[in-house]
Amino acid sequence: MSNGQLMVACDFGTSNFRTLVSTVGADGRVEVLGAACVAAAGFRDGDFVDLQAGSHAISRAVGAAEAEADVDIAAFYYNIAGSHLRSLWARGQIQLGPVPRAITAVDMDAALNRARSLEIPFDQCILAANPVDWAVDRVRGIVDPRGRLGSQLEVEAHLVTASGSVVRNVEHAIKTAGYEVAGRAVDSLAAAEALLLPQEREEGVLLVDVGGRATQWALFRGGRLAGNGAVPWGGAHLTADLAHGLRVGLQEAEQLKRKCGVVLRSLVDEADPLALFEDERPAPSPGLLAAILEPRLEEIFALVKNDLRDPRLLSGLGRGVVLTGGGSRCRGAAALCEEVFGLPAACRYLPPGMPADERLGDGQWATALGLTLWATRGEAQPRAAAASAGGGEASVPLWHRMRVRLGRPTRPGGGEPATGR
Repeated sequence: MSNGQLMVACDFGTSNFRTLVSTVGADGRVEVLGAACVAAAGFRDGDFVDLQAGSHAISRAVGAAEAEADVDIAAFYYNIAGSHLRSLWARGQIQLGPVPRAITAVDMDAALNRARSLEIPFDQCILAANPVDWAVDRVRGIVDPRGRLGSQLEVEAHLVTASGSVVRNVEHAIKTAGYEVAGRAVDSLAAAEALLLPQEREEGVLLVDVGGRATQWALFRGGRLAGNGAVPWGGAHLTADLAHGLRVGLQEAEQLKRKCGVVLRSLVDEADPLALFEDERPAPSPGLLAAILEPRLEEIFALVKNDLRDPRLLSGLGRGVVLTGGGSRCRGAAALCEEVFGLPAACRYLPPGMPADERLGDGQWATALGLTLWATRGEAQPRAAAASAGGGEASVPLWHRMRVRLGRPTRPGGGEPATGR
């Protein structure tokens, strides 16, 4: 049963913009009210390089979901991705006093804020600060220092920073489209929120999201984020390879990849690769598709592995690799991933236990769902007012003022606008 809390999330992907309108029940289950997907426009590497085209695409994506859910949307949560994101390590230390005392949550916040005070380039801003290791009086490996007696508290934190210019520009595009920003979250962390179980994060897991033109990754150990990054290759490059090799258009190549794509040659009968060079229009046999797609996806996985920088990070991943994203839907993707990383791998596209919803189809909704769950827990840097779907009388004046301020008329039927939270 829903608790009446309306949530709106918009996933700015490299190929498509996806908007999800839903309610989140007290048990954390998401009930989809409306969903829409439109082709991305004016958007490159996590930034709007064409403001007019980008804002129109936002309007189409949000407007279509708005119509399907029969709500008025005033604000939404969005994701941040791109090569401008940076991963940093920082330490924060505070003195508790000459006499040891019990450590509180306030002390932990103070130590984490000290870590956030790390000097970073002037054009960067901190998006997330995740504690990885706590130490009390130089005793390391403390899981939760609350209640422990000590005189000094130290934290080692993983920081994710972004270009301040890109963030401002993205939010300007959202406002140009006629909406407000409810909050934001790092793309890979939002997907992890939806797809990874707490036990998986505790035992160690690597999430690899093979998107349209980029592949995001996030690594968790001991229940906490231990690294994240991206490489500039994705499913669109698989499609382009097929189009080039088979001498067909991109649209036909995309259909072939979706319907019968296979990325592991050992799963199909071997094909003669000379057909790619000698035939004017090579027949798209499974063996030939695998011969084209396997090298590219293997390269993407190898780039992610190299992007980890420290290979020792993979040694403690008890839960292996979780694959998601459109580029991972080809047959054999998990098996190829296992060969590259030397770890068990599995594909996952919806939160564990969430039933399939016909409105989501086979699209890549993990990030939008993760944004929804992230925002429900109050972790996505909220900026706008929250409202319930129940719409008590006290909330009507607030929404009316918000619509007037945005210059957008309220629905004739009296429906309330939904916010990102």
